[in-house]
Parts: sequence; C-alpha cells; structure tokens
Amino acid sequence: MGRKSIQAIISLLILLPVYGQTKETYQIKKVGKSPNFIALSPDGSRMYATSFGTNELIGIDLSEREVDQSIRVGNAPLGFALAEEGRIALVACMEDGIVSVVDLENSRVIGDITVGGFPNSVTISPRGYQAYVTDYGRTREGFLHIIDVRERRMTATMKLGASPFTSVVAPDTEYVYAIMGGDNEVWIIDPERQVVVKTIEVGEAPDGIAMAPDGKRVYVANSRSNDLSVIDVQMMRVLVTLPVGKMPFGVAVSPDGNRVFVVNNGSRNVSVIPADLSRLEFPTFKVEKGPTNIIVAPDNRTVYVVNELSNSIVVADVPGLQ
Repeated sequence: MGRKSIQAIISLLILLPVYGQTKETYQIKKVGKSPNFIALSPDGSRMYATSFGTNELIGIDLSEREVDQSIRVGNAPLGFALAEEGRIALVACMEDGIVSVVDLENSRVIGDITVGGFPNSVTISPRGYQAYVTDYGRTREGFLHIIDVRERRMTATMKLGASPFTSVVAPDTEYVYAIMGGDNEVWIIDPERQVVVKTIEVGEAPDGIAMAPDGKRVYVANSRSNDLSVIDVQMMRVLVTLPVGKMPFGVAVSPDGNRVFVVNNGSRNVSVIPADLSRLEFPTFKVEKGPTNIIVAPDNRTVYVVNELSNSIVVADVPGLQ
C-alpha cells in the first residue's frame, strides 16, 4: 500500500553510527491508517498528514500532540501541498484521478480538480499561483499536470517518463525537478514553455527529492540502490552519490541549508548529513516502523517523520552535528 509498491530486494549497507542524545523525542499516535505524506502549517502550530487507508486528510495540534481533525477526501490520498498561506490543501487522490481542494479552516472539501491517471504528489510554485501534480499515468508514460491555484483548474499537461513520483521547484528559475522512478532519472522541466530542459541519471528507484533553500543543490533518495544523489543545479549533473540506509524514501533539507535528513525505510532510521559533506560517516537516529516522509521545522532542529506502518509521527529534537 502507498510507497511500499516500489520497494525491492536490497543489499546490506555498512553500519552507520547512531546519533547522539536527542533533547526530546516523542510520538503522535493514531494518525489515520497508513499515513504517507506530511506538511507543516506556515506558523508551525499544526501538521497535516494524508491517511491512505482511510481516505482522509488528518490535522494535528502540535502543542497538544494529538489528532484533532479528520477530513474525508478522494480515494487513496498520497502527496499534498498547502496553499493560500496555509488555508487550503491540494491533495492528490490516486484512485480517483483527482486533486481534492480542502478548506482547512472549515474542515471540508470545496472542490475536486480532475486530472486523470494516478496522481500521487502536489508541489506549489514559489509564488503560490501554480501547482504541479505528478501522475503515474495508466501506461508506461506518466504526466505532469499544471493547475492554476486561484482558479482551481488544470491549465496544461505534459508527458513525462516512467513512474513520476514527486517533484520540487527551483526558487529562482521556477524549473520543476521531477523524479522518474521507473527510469532512474530526474527531469528538469520549464513549466512556462512546457519543455524538458535536461534529464539526469540518478540511482535506482528514486523516491524522494528535496532542494536546498538557496536552490543550488537537489538531493534525491534512491530506494533500491540505497544511496543519495546530490545534483548541482548550475551544472545540471550529479556531483556525488552517498551511501545511506536501507531503502531511503523521504529527504528534507534544514531551512538554514546546513543539514540533509534522509528517511531510511528499511533501516527504520534517519541519516543526518552535513550539506558541506565535511564528514564521511553519517549519524542516524531511530524512528518507528515504516517511515516514509520527513519535514524539518524553521528552528532547523525539530524533525517530523511520518511512519506508515505505525500510524504515527515521530517528533525529534536533533542537536547540531558535533
């Protein structure tokens, strides 16, 4: 269910050191059933998660550390994004071929945007006017759908490669970087001209992607080759490939750009990597069963990890690297 469909047999990885003492770690339980993706509200007071098994968007009060909102959306919700200063959520509902538009303040769906195929993630442009929806498609080819957020309608569709899974958007050029899980590539797309600028080969079965805040590097977690591809945006090529844990899925960069966090689904931990690559061994910290997605708070040390098989979110205060 959810991301487990892309899992494969993997080789053993060298043992990584365990991260030192965290100041505080706790779990938020009963986060729907098979939660996969999470997002943090702009003010940092709330978290949202898609519940794949119950077809809901779940809201969490972080001060109370508990679920206080459940909103029914389309079938098999996966990736989503917050828009309009956190007032709405755009949720990709894979089985229905729609993006549900959710009014978070009033806890209700206010519309569905039909895109077709099997949509699986949503990314918002830096200015907030457009949303980009990756879509597995119903053949070997996938798609990128472009949505006008204000008008709540799809304005364009581009053909992509095999199994596009998710994307990020560059803060300066607004190019879309989309991972093709079936082609082991990242495609750089100019959405304004609707052309593919470049394709970059990465590791096997890329699953997660994140961009540095300054837009200079892109990080891609490759779930079958158990590594992280680091892409130089200006040169449009992979700079280095780093071994991480077993079956890496999600990846996030701290807002200050200093650290990269990689969720290792098979190892049930998170690798903590200095962005300047100043050390060769990467410490880890443990999470719960089935981790898939990760977010780093604006304080650069509070880390949220959603765990699909535990129906939970781990919240960890991760100190800086020593």
